[in-house]
Amino acid sequence: MASQEAVVSNERTAFLEAIEELLRPLMRLVLRYDVTYLELLEVVRALYISALRDQLSSQGRSPSTARLGIMAGVTRGEVEKIYQRRDARVEMRRRTTQKVDDVALVLAKWHDDNRFSTPYGAPLDLSLQVERGFRTFDELLAAVNPSLDREAVIDSLVANGCIEVHGNKFVRCTNRAFLETGVNISKITRLGRIVGALNSTFAHNLLRDASEPAFVERTALSHYPLSTEGRDAVLARFREEGREFVDGLDRWITGQEEEYSNANGRRCGVSIFFFEDNSVSIDAEQIAPTAISGNA
Repeated sequence: MASQEAVVSNERTAFLEAIEELLRPLMRLVLRYDVTYLELLEVVRALYISALRDQLSSQGRSPSTARLGIMAGVTRGEVEKIYQRRDARVEMRRRTTQKVDDVALVLAKWHDDNRFSTPYGAPLDLSLQVERGFRTFDELLAAVNPSLDREAVIDSLVANGCIEVHGNKFVRCTNRAFLETGVNISKITRLGRIVGALNSTFAHNLLRDASEPAFVERTALSHYPLSTEGRDAVLARFREEGREFVDGLDRWITGQEEEYSNANGRRCGVSIFFFEDNSVSIDAEQIAPTAISGNA
């Protein structure tokens, strides 16, 4: 028993250290946006109470505000206020995420729907007004979501280098990937979404049982420190090969919709990113020449 308790204690300590490492890079942003300690505490408390509510529900127990308050060490009134503030944040995040998703879907439809692309997958130039023999940008938007605001979508695509507008006559797609530029609410929301997805993969792999598949997670790390020129060379290669991989996977997934779509399923995805390792330096001789790690 003592041995099992020691294992659990060690795992708990390692997990708390992992949380610290997860949050450390975000502290620059915490200070940049003048987020206070109490505001951080409220976010964590809201997450904790939300997790308790989900756990009680999965166990068939009533997740009342009174019970949650006792378990979390706060009053019933505080639980209700936390819910209200969290619901407001969730709704704002939902609207921002929907905007990004809609624009990304426009680009995907433009490339993958043969009404708006060539047989080789090259997007057609689309007219900005009805013109015989030409597809229009409005037809593309209607195929994605009839409620989309035309000017807002165009402004967003132009700002992020995805299209060119030629003389207010037609638009030309120059980039399939919608990568928002500048620091704004959409980009900050994306931070939470993508990092949250990565954390979800690690949590799945830690908690899954033998009947569940491990989610793929791979890391390649240089076993020697890189010069600025070397870093830029890695970035350039990563941008080219990473973009080709993601674009190809996106096209393949789009083509499998009829076979694999399920209203009761979940959306799945892959995210790739470059990083600089800021962990404690290790002697190069201690690192394997091929420093690749991961799951699945």
